[in-house]
Amino acid sequence: MKNLKRVLWTLFVVALIVGAARIHFDVEVLNLLPDQLPVVQGLKQYQEHFSNSRELILTLQSANPEETEAAARILAQEFRTRADLVKSVSWQPFWMQAPGQAGELMAYLWLNQSPADIEQMAARLNKSNVSNTLAATRERLTTSMSPRDMAIGGYDPFGLLEIPSLTQQSIPFATKSDDMFASEDGTFRMMFIEASSPLSSYRDCRAWLQKMRKVAAEARSHGLPGSVTIHYTGRPAFVTEIAGGMENDMGGSSTGTLAVIGLLFYLTHRRVRPLLWLLAWLLFLLAATVAIGGLLFGTVNVVSLGFAAILTGLAEDFGIVLYEETQSHPDLDANQIRHEAAPGIIWSAVTTAGGFLALNLSGLPGLGQLGSFVAIGIVLAAVLMLYGFVPPLLRWRRPNRGKNSYLLFAPVRLLPSRKIWIISFLLLIVSGIILFVKPPSLDRSSDPLRPKKSEA
Repeated sequence: MKNLKRVLWTLFVVALIVGAARIHFDVEVLNLLPDQLPVVQGLKQYQEHFSNSRELILTLQSANPEETEAAARILAQEFRTRADLVKSVSWQPFWMQAPGQAGELMAYLWLNQSPADIEQMAARLNKSNVSNTLAATRERLTTSMSPRDMAIGGYDPFGLLEIPSLTQQSIPFATKSDDMFASEDGTFRMMFIEASSPLSSYRDCRAWLQKMRKVAAEARSHGLPGSVTIHYTGRPAFVTEIAGGMENDMGGSSTGTLAVIGLLFYLTHRRVRPLLWLLAWLLFLLAATVAIGGLLFGTVNVVSLGFAAILTGLAEDFGIVLYEETQSHPDLDANQIRHEAAPGIIWSAVTTAGGFLALNLSGLPGLGQLGSFVAIGIVLAAVLMLYGFVPPLLRWRRPNRGKNSYLLFAPVRLLPSRKIWIISFLLLIVSGIILFVKPPSLDRSSDPLRPKKSEA
């Protein structure tokens, strides 16, 4: 029997190690939505094939357009010096930022024209026809009233910018406008920064964004106007906000739950060693549940991490029941304690796990995984508490413990039974009136899924 227990515990530890190595946290916003919706599928395809997942967008704004432009230029210079962080920076149209690329673009556009259009262009450049082409251009510049002809004709006498399949408005670098990056008054500008690394995980996004913020802060000492306000958006900022918010929410709720459990346990029992033993087992249970989830799912939706606070409150009940059994029955050994407590704990775990597994019927992937995590954790808690939590408690039992000696205060009836019934009935009537006059509204929009505070 001992050998079998050692084998089972060894297999369990191996499974935890494999699961912990395999787990990957998914913080993509679209993966929080139902997969079967066509709009979600379309957005995922667009994000996968057309958008740049490594691109950070900076917005700069001030009351003075000259200061905003100067800030964009200074930041671009600062970011370009950090080749370890930044692959490219765009803050003005490419024909102004890198004029040489305009020629490459035009060559590519001509390469995709029809053979007839290519022949006409070749005919204009033919030795025998070059002089006629220049003469026609000179005549057009003399007689045309078009601002575009007068602006471009002198720089493009052979008509290389006159691509037949494009309209005049399709050649944006015919002018020096930077409307793609700035507002009409120039007080608001955007910058597009591509990371040099893939930023495959939310930790990579967070670390990279922190470094980018540090570079922007250092630029203040290099002439960046203090009146310019900088904000960050794009996938790295979104992922950092969502993951960071989830970590804070989950960590805060779990820590708060453990603190309340510890406080109530100590106030009730005034025992330190059993309290620390219970908290240690709850922490181990959370880690084991995450590892088992990683083993089963691989990729874990960040919303499902909300299971931690729920599981902590449920698993604590098993520990309290077993602690009370060991203290109330000082003559029983571990097997007898399990025999007394196991039926209630196991059936409670089964029914609770079944209820949470029903969340998989929801259309939200994160909510379904949350239910699965709670179900896994509650079953795991029942087994671990019965076989791992009990033995040390037997050594810490207090001798000669009387019935109900764990109570700090004797029960006291504060009010007569009749008054309690009257108060309860009045509360029921008042609650009914409130619900009738102002019933709770059901928000069917997507607003509840939005973060409360989100710069991105």
